[in-house]
Amino acid sequence: MAAVATSNFDCLEIKTRSIEQTLLPLIKQISSLVEQHGSALRSSAVARVGQAVNMAIERFVTVGETIADDYSEVRQGMYEACKEARQAGGAIERICEEAEEEIMTDRTVLVKAARCLLGSVTRVLLLADIVVVKQLLLAKDKVQRSLGRLESVNNFTEFVKAFSQFGAEMVELAHLTGDRQNDLKDERRRAQMAAARQVLERSTMMLLTSSKTCLRHPDSTTARENRDTVFCQMRRAMDLIHYVVKDGVLNSVEPCSQSIQGEDVEVERSTVYSCMRRLQNVLELCRVSLDPSYQDTLPAALDAVLERTQDFTDSAYTSHEHRQAILDGIDRVKDEVDHVLGLYANLMAIDGATSCPELDSCVSSALTAAKDLSRELAQTALQQAQELSTSTKQSQELVGTIRQHALIPELDRLHHTSGAFHDSIDHILEVCKLLRHVAVSETLQVSARFTEINLRVYGPQVITAAKSLAAHPGSKIAQENLEVFADMYQWLVSDVTSVVKEVIEASQARPEKQVYMSLPRPGVSC
Repeated sequence: MAAVATSNFDCLEIKTRSIEQTLLPLIKQISSLVEQHGSALRSSAVARVGQAVNMAIERFVTVGETIADDYSEVRQGMYEACKEARQAGGAIERICEEAEEEIMTDRTVLVKAARCLLGSVTRVLLLADIVVVKQLLLAKDKVQRSLGRLESVNNFTEFVKAFSQFGAEMVELAHLTGDRQNDLKDERRRAQMAAARQVLERSTMMLLTSSKTCLRHPDSTTARENRDTVFCQMRRAMDLIHYVVKDGVLNSVEPCSQSIQGEDVEVERSTVYSCMRRLQNVLELCRVSLDPSYQDTLPAALDAVLERTQDFTDSAYTSHEHRQAILDGIDRVKDEVDHVLGLYANLMAIDGATSCPELDSCVSSALTAAKDLSRELAQTALQQAQELSTSTKQSQELVGTIRQHALIPELDRLHHTSGAFHDSIDHILEVCKLLRHVAVSETLQVSARFTEINLRVYGPQVITAAKSLAAHPGSKIAQENLEVFADMYQWLVSDVTSVVKEVIEASQARPEKQVYMSLPRPGVSC
């Protein structure tokens, strides 16, 4: 039997469920085959399994080669991976046929062929996934180009035509991103994709009304601000889609002041909750081993926690009692960590020293102080969240008042009401920030972050739309535009309420009800 090269299967990273679930049955089948090989379960049973594996691989690589025929960017790599998979499948069948003649106790050859087979099959799937990514990014680029055309039109006829094309392309993008969202294994990436898709879906109607208002009232600066904000936010969402699909690669090519930045999408990684976990992990490591690097990593971990607690102590909505309890907790954690560091330095100065009971006790005290501070921070955030209903109800009532003042119009009252509305938004934003800090799942951290971003961007645009209507009180399109932005604000308040409820209940993301397969279909080109 010809030797089969061993594939570097272990280094291949699988990021989608469709690839993982395609591989699992093969892994189980091959594992069973390796276990049976050389045992009493010999002859025709093992041979049939080998034949079944080879036939399944033949069908699989046929699909892979068809994909290679359609997509030049993966053609060479796909052909090579398919060739290797076919060779490995054939090798496994021959090994199993040999088992019919005699029991082979050496499984090395079979294990080698099995690893090669799994590696090559995985590469075929990963190359197919590259095609899926390309299809999705091409669909996203089409929508971006359509946005550019919509932004440049200057009459209703051109706008209607461009918007119709934009709508069709948005439907395609929605389907592709929906499949990708459900296929991604990473919880954080799924939540980020969901956030981007939600912005695009909700912004489409605002794009329509704000653009029509601009065309009807071309000299209105407020109408243009509404429209430009929507365009910018939609481009930001598409940058986020690119970021998720490319797993952390930014694509902010549009000149937009609010374009997505790395800290926007990864800020959940620097929450109080995550930094506190990091501090506790380093403390646990200090307990079990003496390592000079901990003398640097432990203070750095503590500083990260202390920096983020400032969001709680600086908040105007944190009660005096909670603020003082947080400050006391901070002092306690600092003292306990300093004690650990002092004892650690003394031990490091002693040749051959190892961990001692006193160090273990110090670390335990520091961990207790850290957990108590974490609990106090969570209680502070949750108390503010529970008291948020007053602000959300007030802001919703203010939206109705703003609408009335814009219709009449009463500019002085509109100005006064706008100030109160901004104050309500600021309060809600503050709570969203604290909730993100204490959320225990990445999905909730992402949801809280992007709820905060969307509210900060779109909330004030209700006032801007009201000013457009106040300047043109008889304009039906300006009135419709205000209604659409008011509806968006209601959605945002609903999002806040949902995040508050989920964080309070410490619920995890709901399990997916359906698994989507986002592998490309042969014969369908980009």
